[in-house]
Amino acid sequence: MDLAYSAKEALDLASGNGARSWGGAGETTARRRFEENGFFTVVHTPRFTLSKTDKVFTIGSCFARNVEAILGLRGIPLVLEGHGIEPEYYESFDEEQATGGGVAVGKLSRSAFNKYTAHSISHELRRVLREEEYPQDGLIELGADQWFDPHASGLRHLPLAQASVLRRRIREAMATIRTADVVFITLGLTEGWVDTVSGLAMNRHPGVKPLRRHAQRFRFVDHGFAEIVAELSSTVELVRETCNPAMRFIMTVSPVPLGATWRPTDIVVSNTASKSKLRAVIEEMTRRYPFVDYFPSYEIVVNSPRHLAWKEDQLHVAWPMVQHIMSIFEAAYLPAGAGEANAAA
Repeated sequence: MDLAYSAKEALDLASGNGARSWGGAGETTARRRFEENGFFTVVHTPRFTLSKTDKVFTIGSCFARNVEAILGLRGIPLVLEGHGIEPEYYESFDEEQATGGGVAVGKLSRSAFNKYTAHSISHELRRVLREEEYPQDGLIELGADQWFDPHASGLRHLPLAQASVLRRRIREAMATIRTADVVFITLGLTEGWVDTVSGLAMNRHPGVKPLRRHAQRFRFVDHGFAEIVAELSSTVELVRETCNPAMRFIMTVSPVPLGATWRPTDIVVSNTASKSKLRAVIEEMTRRYPFVDYFPSYEIVVNSPRHLAWKEDQLHVAWPMVQHIMSIFEAAYLPAGAGEANAAA
């Protein structure tokens, strides 16, 4: 969708934009901000602000969990609060350390709720908002009573009875979107997998060995720009239609890179292609819908020095970087003295 302004409008917008230039002497030029060599700061003017009573539903990649943690610390009501899966059910469970899913035994981890593609987000929400049902809840048997949930994240293969219980709990958690005022969506990947038996977009594949054993069942797909826009648009419209006609959406691109690619290209090239598409998708969404806003966490991270932005694995965002991102978010969306949220029409 094109943006077009009259010459007067363009001049007025330019004169009011202190961060419009890459070079020059201004304090907010890109060059000046890069020269500071610290956490990069993006000048962001939101379309709407939030009140501290606005209930937020977060969905998307693992970066959504980082966002969730900071929002919780800031006292923002999270509708997913109290929902999660016990550490013992995660592949990452360490009995000696008594941790799994990123949390200690006795707590609930929301890592299972991570959704990495627009298609997996759409699928999970259609389950609860359209009440779609699938044979065995979409679970896939990969061994004798060993069931894989392709629509959750990080859960180990389990007997059908237990896998079904956890699937129902995930569904109950996703249904909390009905009570939200704002949905925060973090898009992570364009590469994904499809279960050819059910036709459903999978949130993750079952592992290399199961892919080899069941090669006819699974199909890899790298979603294109137009398809992702269509999928995300249908999701946004579905949420407004079935949950809250005044629902607002804040979208961002997860800075966490693609861990490994299935395309015959360098991982850095594949990651750039993926993130570029997702960034362009959200740009299109903000042009189509006045109630959708983009928050530039991706630009904040990738333009910060690597030693500040990333953990040692060069894959996950360092906690001080997350705190910096969310301080910008808070200043933009929760300005001092903000009253009720100024929702877009």
